[in-house]
Amino acid sequence: MLKTLSLMILSLIAPCYAQVINFPKLDLNHPVAPFIMTSAYAKAQGASAEFNKMEGVAFDSQSKKLYIAMSDITLALSDDKGDIRLAENRCGIVYEAQLDALYNMSRLSPLLVGGPYQPEQGVYSCDAHNIANPDNLTVDARGRLWIGEDTAYHVNNLLWLYDPSSQSLKSFASLPFDAEVTGLHISPDGTLFLNVQHPNEVNLYPFDKGLIGYVAGFNAHQDEFEALALAQGDDRRRVLLAQGEYRVLARVGDALLGDPFKRPLGQIDSLYQHHPILMCNNPDGNMYLSISPFEGYLYSNFECNPGGMSRLHLRKDNGLWQVFKAEQVDVSSLAGGMSINCFASVTPWNTGLSGEEYPAESLVAWEIYAVRLNAYVEGVANPYHYGYPIEIRVREDGGSDVVKHYAMGRSSLENALVMPDQKTVYYGNDGASRILYKFIADEAGKLDAGTLYAAKISQEGSRLNISWIELSHGVDGEILAVIEGMMR
Repeated sequence: MLKTLSLMILSLIAPCYAQVINFPKLDLNHPVAPFIMTSAYAKAQGASAEFNKMEGVAFDSQSKKLYIAMSDITLALSDDKGDIRLAENRCGIVYEAQLDALYNMSRLSPLLVGGPYQPEQGVYSCDAHNIANPDNLTVDARGRLWIGEDTAYHVNNLLWLYDPSSQSLKSFASLPFDAEVTGLHISPDGTLFLNVQHPNEVNLYPFDKGLIGYVAGFNAHQDEFEALALAQGDDRRRVLLAQGEYRVLARVGDALLGDPFKRPLGQIDSLYQHHPILMCNNPDGNMYLSISPFEGYLYSNFECNPGGMSRLHLRKDNGLWQVFKAEQVDVSSLAGGMSINCFASVTPWNTGLSGEEYPAESLVAWEIYAVRLNAYVEGVANPYHYGYPIEIRVREDGGSDVVKHYAMGRSSLENALVMPDQKTVYYGNDGASRILYKFIADEAGKLDAGTLYAAKISQEGSRLNISWIELSHGVDGEILAVIEGMMR
């Protein structure tokens, strides 16, 4: 009854909020323009704004190689204009970069080329025995690269393992119909966390709803496996693994035992009065923050507008993870809350980094987003509150601190990944006509102040040479103060 009443209240208040839509703009000469109008400012400085579907970023600390997934090589990447002129490939590419001693990236080279794309084959037009539309990336302790798909060109999205030492590629997991591989994360003990995003309801229970889970009986840092055969029959309607067992930790719609407002997993409420806004079936990036060898907190993003984040308190018993407590993370301390939380990473100092995707960069886009965000903030939303890395820290009392880092710039953030120097950060920037960014913090282990850079590309065959344009130096609090003042 209370939920029904809240939905009725929301239906009444949302139209009122939706009528008030403000989209102010700063002159590009304003000191904080590089951080809140980042794309427009970087373009004005000569940055190459041609990347398309720049997805997950991963790093191997042993080889000092950085990997970036480009899910789709089309549009500005392949239009034979501008700085980048690549051959079209709708199946995507994973690029690699050899970083120097200061963790600087100067060149991107294709590592794994998806496809081939064969439209004559019908809907599933990328070769089923190779990657298609790579998205989530992570690296294990042996330097092997794990690649999750977000594709409509395979019958089932697959999780792959690429071993640079043997140059071998083999599939490890197949997801149920219409489900994207998300939440790809390997914990220090070798647990492979893996989420099932937006599966089709025709799938077998429990795979008919979004899932947060992991692979039991398999150590991703150590274990070998035989390549998984393509799923057939009912195996296409569930998670199929080459080794181990997929164990569900939480399922969208299920009760969160421990949530103070008794919300089910995936429910996004308004920030302050906790009116239900939506049920999000899109669990995305995972951030496992260990507090002991057998205990930790798994934070999981929810990729909807507005966004959300769950937290599962996990303890290991007889080799299996058990959920001790589950809750939605309170983000009411963030100005504007958060929106479209996508992929994620864990910093070298054991905090999480969530990324906000697709911030509105035009009035047309904001008119679409603002309807729901106004109801979410229970007032008039500010477009410049969204599009930043969000750092999550476990407090000594067991609570969660969440902080947005405005100094890292506003982009369509897939994920931000901090290098071992604890200062240099590279981003995935999803969407069309995007820019590659780098951030260097003033102080190791602190992301609240630093210098933002954008890439200028010169092409050499299939390789992309990078020179960095310094955009500006920023401080979180100073930028937020300007953002707040723009709506007054």
